[in-house]
Amino acid sequence: MAAVRQGAPLMTVDYDFWVRLPEREYVKLLSIIQSQGGTVLARTLYELRDGTQVNVIFQPDGLRSFEAEFNGSPVAKLEGQAVRVLPLARVIASKRAAGRDKDLAVLPILERTLRLSRRLTARRKRARR
Repeated sequence: MAAVRQGAPLMTVDYDFWVRLPEREYVKLLSIIQSQGGTVLARTLYELRDGTQVNVIFQPDGLRSFEAEFNGSPVAKLEGQAVRVLPLARVIASKRAAGRDKDLAVLPILERTLRLSRRLTARRKRARR
């Protein structure tokens, strides 16, 4: 969803959330989801009461520490709540490092989206001068 929010022409069915929680404590997440009327589909995949699917990630591939990425991520609104959204360049780094077929398949689209976004930003800066 971070990539889609930043203009990538992709479809996704879930939200991926990176949580700062030791993986061995995932049962805390299970309790939160169930107390809110959600369903546990798998150890790190949940369905919320409204049908939204949430995938929890404890340590994404190819990224710096949680704190470093958190501090470098802009705030956005999701369902009225402030959340940090991983910048597209960092999403690309993680997918490249993960190396799964599904991640590698979308890299050209994400990289093109990032290039176009950077060009647009540069044009806007020049226009303001």
